[in-house]
Amino acid sequence: MPALKDYIGFYRVARTRSRSHNHYIRFEDYQANLVIKFLKSRNISLKGKKILDIGCGRGGYSRQFAIEGAKVTALDITREYFQNIENVSFSLGDATKMSFKDNSFDFIFCSSIIEHIKQPEKLVSEIHRVLKKGAVCYLSFPPFWSPVGSHQFKPFHYLGEKAAIKLSRFFYKVRSFTYDDKYGKLYIRKISQVKKLVKNQDFKIISITTRMSPINFAKVPLLNELLTWHVEFIIEKRA
Repeated sequence: MPALKDYIGFYRVARTRSRSHNHYIRFEDYQANLVIKFLKSRNISLKGKKILDIGCGRGGYSRQFAIEGAKVTALDITREYFQNIENVSFSLGDATKMSFKDNSFDFIFCSSIIEHIKQPEKLVSEIHRVLKKGAVCYLSFPPFWSPVGSHQFKPFHYLGEKAAIKLSRFFYKVRSFTYDDKYGKLYIRKISQVKKLVKNQDFKIISITTRMSPINFAKVPLLNELLTWHVEFIIEKRA
């Protein structure tokens, strides 16, 4: 369970993340260390493992995984934001059709990506293909109907797409005209939907939790989609 200092620290780095590239890196670093702490609580060690960080962005998570002693491959569809990191190799590519060989990785990290993928079943299928048998994947995202689930359109998504777009353009200067355009690329992802997707790919669900929450809202029937600000799946590829 996160300590009070974790919440305070998270608030501080989250509040300043948009100021610069380095500020956002610190935001990623902080979250990465919380995830690493969570994984250790589940007896999942990254040391010495071959890891794939899908949708690495600026590489904050990748760097912390490498510090933990992992051999990290950072994958993204663009290298616009990524800067070279010691002990991290960058791979340019699409997560729904990766160039890696079958059974390549000991651990896969995929956070806040699946809600930006039009065909999420392809992403889950590729994760299953490149993950080694018996290995696990950390898959997380903000459920769409949670207060922060629509990213740049929050909290106006509760009013419907047209109103959300119009109000976000006015208040936030968002450039999108729909959820799914070159400025948005956001799709409605629900816990129940992703749960079904991973089961269909013959993954074993080890756990479903709420990131940084003393209460696991992700397990609350009916209300989980509304109360879970960020859901975490630990899934295992069956041997």
